[in-house]
Amino acid sequence: MAVAAAVLTVSALPGGTASASGPSGHGRNVGALPEIKATARPGAAAVDLSPAQRRQFLGRAAKAAADTARALRLGPKEKLVPKDVVKDADGTVHTRYERTYAGLPVIGGDLVVHQRAGGARSVTYASTAALSLPTTSAKVPAATARKSALSTAAAKGTRRAGARTAPRQVVWMTGGRPRLAWETVVTGVQQDGSPSERHVVTDAASGATLDNAEHVESAEGDSLYSGKVTIGSTLQADGSYALIDPAHGGHRTLDSTVDSNGVLFTDDDDVWGDGTAANPQTAAVDAAYGAQTTWDFYRDRFGRNGIADDGRGSYSRVHYEQQQGVPLANANWQDSCFCMSYGDGADGKHPVTSLDIAAHEMTHGVTSATAGLGDFGESPALNEAVSDMMAAAVEFYANNPNDVPDYTMAELDDLHGDGKPIRYMDLPSKAGISSVGYAPLDYWTPQARTDEPHMAAGIGDHFFYLLAEGSGQKTINGVAYDSPTYDGLPVAGIGLTDAAAVMYRALTVYMTSTTDYAAARTATLQSAADLYGAQSDAYEAVANAWAGVNVGARYVDHIAVQPLPTEPVATGQPVSRQITASSSRPGPVTYSAKGLPLGLTISRTTGLISGTPDRAGDFSSVVSIADAAGDVRRIAFTWTALASGGHYFVNPTTTVIPQFGVIESPMVVHGRPGKAPADLKVGVDIEHEFSNAMVIDLIAPDGTVVPVKAWGPWVLTPELHATYTVDASAVQATGTWKLRVTDGTPGFYDLDPGHLLRWSMTF
Repeated sequence: MAVAAAVLTVSALPGGTASASGPSGHGRNVGALPEIKATARPGAAAVDLSPAQRRQFLGRAAKAAADTARALRLGPKEKLVPKDVVKDADGTVHTRYERTYAGLPVIGGDLVVHQRAGGARSVTYASTAALSLPTTSAKVPAATARKSALSTAAAKGTRRAGARTAPRQVVWMTGGRPRLAWETVVTGVQQDGSPSERHVVTDAASGATLDNAEHVESAEGDSLYSGKVTIGSTLQADGSYALIDPAHGGHRTLDSTVDSNGVLFTDDDDVWGDGTAANPQTAAVDAAYGAQTTWDFYRDRFGRNGIADDGRGSYSRVHYEQQQGVPLANANWQDSCFCMSYGDGADGKHPVTSLDIAAHEMTHGVTSATAGLGDFGESPALNEAVSDMMAAAVEFYANNPNDVPDYTMAELDDLHGDGKPIRYMDLPSKAGISSVGYAPLDYWTPQARTDEPHMAAGIGDHFFYLLAEGSGQKTINGVAYDSPTYDGLPVAGIGLTDAAAVMYRALTVYMTSTTDYAAARTATLQSAADLYGAQSDAYEAVANAWAGVNVGARYVDHIAVQPLPTEPVATGQPVSRQITASSSRPGPVTYSAKGLPLGLTISRTTGLISGTPDRAGDFSSVVSIADAAGDVRRIAFTWTALASGGHYFVNPTTTVIPQFGVIESPMVVHGRPGKAPADLKVGVDIEHEFSNAMVIDLIAPDGTVVPVKAWGPWVLTPELHATYTVDASAVQATGTWKLRVTDGTPGFYDLDPGHLLRWSMTF
């Protein structure tokens, strides 16, 4: 699935754009580097807004929403609805908006306006696509969408599925192309006993399912008690005590043993639990302790006043079962009730109430109240990863001797019967194959877009560990870690406190509902630039931690270089290859090269390699990039120039095929007088999830179109390597030919771009 990455229109980032490539020898163990000491910049941290101040800011934003929409050049049918606000110490205000179109909610249309002190404004968009629909009248009736949604939910394992309310009409903008749609919320029970709130989005024109996502955020766990702790309670009028925490927004802890909705825990002597699972109050103690500790962490570190930053407490249900007696094996967060639910484990005897699980679930609530990371592409995985990151940060903040802080999830859990944690942040794949049949990902691959979110969260978990602690072997609180990197190069950490600060600011200020890992890199770099400066070691450490998990370019000698486009070139064929680099130091970078294929040169100022190779062979090439501070980075590689001419002509340059797009790749034919043959051989190499859906034509030098391949058949064909024979005898052979590739995948699919790898003609 293609994800519309958040686009930052803020000041240019020295780190450049994110990519997802790296050397083939990835995953090597690397040595540890000394920790980087990050020095915070004054004015960048968020200030603590009281509930009244927050309401005042949001009220002003609501009154000015129409003017803001006009200033952003939104369409006449678009409106902005303020959702959240963050104010920095330097006066900058970041206001998060949801969007509507003709009165309809826009899913994937959220944005953040960054109003700098002094008047400068910039915007982070979930999607930059133009928002326009030919009609808001649905061809597919609501009843049809509801029936389809119920069927889809049942197929995904939702038991006792039913629509909580009638489908609502929305604009689906996730994926970059707005469509009129129906959103149906299907409720029921998941396979593990968790409540189910599955949001199914149905195309209102075609009836196709556009999205199908579970909104009850869950994490696996087991009983892990925190020893003797102090928790908040309230004296009742009858002299008893209730587990209502007045110091943390009135958080309540409920017993779901009798009623799944929960009954408030009460006690006569205000002494709760006995440290054993047999006592129902023990799990309540852990849940209440987890809620208050997580609240305190967000308050003390970031000035956040509760999950939604409005002073409102959530509630926790322990020993949770569905009304029909289906036990909950793990734990979850639900936006609809603003609450956490904790089950008693797979065997019904191990309450899932550990501190890191509580922090994980409450962070889902924070994410929902801020970035709103959605259900599309990599966003759900990033959502899970952020919860793991903050769960680790809460453990280290609490520093409870009964739950020694570490970089694992539910480390004393025995859910799988092996006594091991369920997730490892230093090397996620150590967890092995999960109960859902997947293994956690250590590094970014295209699989992350479609993998189960808890497994794809391994990428973010690994990034955070590298950012906090760095690569290589080390022992922390008695636990041994050994974290490798994708490119085999070491990464220096900046410490857990600063790593959490970077992530929190990125989450609350720059991420949106469609943020994927590449966009998360951009958001965290901007966050690091705000907090520590764009020329700081901490800024480079963020980029290098992402490079360590195969997201984006790494800084070496303060210079980052995007992967070089060094696939073979061909003699007689014009070349245009862009080298893209940046420096964390002020000023421009300059480019030079030695040993390029003969006939090619590089622009000193732009890094564009151009020309026409005139000799075949392997060339030992070196590209050098220098910044204004005098730093130089050199990259050596072998560049092959293929022979192209005579009877065989080839263009080996890779060209991206955008979804629903059309590309034309040129090839110069020379030394072939007269007409082209009636049996011209056209060789094509394409990679695409549905290569068979590509329509291929040959365009002769005089503009004549010669069909090469028609559409279909419609089956999964990830690669196409074929030679076609066409009759080109009506046109002259000499001149510039073009291969035209048209993406013919149906409009209701959201797929990754394909690639024309190379093509050839044999006369």
